[in-house]
Amino acid sequence: MFSPKPTASLSVAALRQFTTSAVALGKPGCNTIKPVHHRVKINKNKLSHRFPELNLSKNDIRNPAFKPTSTYQDRVEEHYHNTIASDLLLINAQEGEFTQFGKKRREWDGSSPYHLNRSLRKPQGSEAETLDIKPHTASNIPKIEAIHINCYVESAKDNANHALNSLVQIQQITGVKPKPIFAKTNVIHWRVRAGFQMGARVTLKGRPMNQFLSTLTDIVLPRIREYKGISNKSGDRTGNIQFGLTPDDIRYFPEIESNQDLWPKTYGMHFNVVTSAQTDAEARTLLSAYGLPFHGSEKGTKPENIEY
Repeated sequence: MFSPKPTASLSVAALRQFTTSAVALGKPGCNTIKPVHHRVKINKNKLSHRFPELNLSKNDIRNPAFKPTSTYQDRVEEHYHNTIASDLLLINAQEGEFTQFGKKRREWDGSSPYHLNRSLRKPQGSEAETLDIKPHTASNIPKIEAIHINCYVESAKDNANHALNSLVQIQQITGVKPKPIFAKTNVIHWRVRAGFQMGARVTLKGRPMNQFLSTLTDIVLPRIREYKGISNKSGDRTGNIQFGLTPDDIRYFPEIESNQDLWPKTYGMHFNVVTSAQTDAEARTLLSAYGLPFHGSEKGTKPENIEY
């Protein structure tokens, strides 16, 4: 009977556990591990520390395999870095700042045996926890991160084409393909069933967000008659501002106004501006730098009586 002798290569393979056969014992056998190592493509150039340029992206000029891509100039982004960022740091930063801890959930005093497995109490004077306010530095300057646009069409329950029209309308205004909104539950007195398409929504980031913000502040809002601005009471106490536009206000977008015959019916929209600001006051200051107006008094304050 043929019995191969174990060699150095076989012993190394056995020690590295490349096989579960009896090679280590000097007996013939079969490999029970699937040979997947030859399917994985490995770029050996990136494994070497002699060529760190290969670890860069293909659109980086320092990469030897550089491939040019489409470039653009975002003037809104440049305006933020050149003007707004330094102004916000000067306005918000104060000498001797310290971390202001937010309201957190409280533990029970243990006076009752039922407090052992009971969940924590609500924060004092608040229904939910609040975030900590850290000192203002150059690393936490407020910035607009995203803009969420929601369009709920009530008439879509009778005519499904209205929901499709709102989806195309948002895409025409923003240049980004939106996602449809479907009803999740049955509402009998509203005649809405689960699964009905009731509108559309989209999230803008990067250059499309800056382009939409520029169009909104430079063209749309200045043309709305008797537009007071965004209410100072809007906000969720974490630096996000919400406002809306009526169907008549949407007609002032140049993409809609230039093709009025194609848009006989417009729909109102709700906007949620997500920022990295720590408070709503800082978020309003940030949006004011972009040209968004505000009016009214803040939450919990009374309007001052000004005599003329």
